[in-house]
Amino acid sequence: MSEKSNFTPPINKEEALNRIGGEEDFLNELLDIYREEFEKRYAELEKAIAEGNFQRIREAGHSIKGASANLSLPALREAAYEMEMAGKNEDLDVAQKTLKKLKMEFERLQNFLGYKS
Repeated sequence: MSEKSNFTPPINKEEALNRIGGEEDFLNELLDIYREEFEKRYAELEKAIAEGNFQRIREAGHSIKGASANLSLPALREAAYEMEMAGKNEDLDVAQKTLKKLKMEFERLQNFLGYKS
């Protein structure tokens, strides 16, 4: 993991707000949806990794990557890209390590936003 992700906020809130027209309430709604979807995708990833299902690993990583990019979540986007590539490259070791990284970055986002994990 790069050191900068420890010091960089997990969300670029200004960029995210600009993307959706400055509506903070709408951003909060989108982040709530993101949390729910992330948890579903994370469970899918755990199962796919346990089963060695590289297509599902790639697809779930891709899905998380897109949602993270749309909400200006750079560390989560980067980790999801790594997961997508682990699926594409059929690399279970990288997928398992990246799963931990995704969880850590998601918890960092939760803490930053003041949510309970």
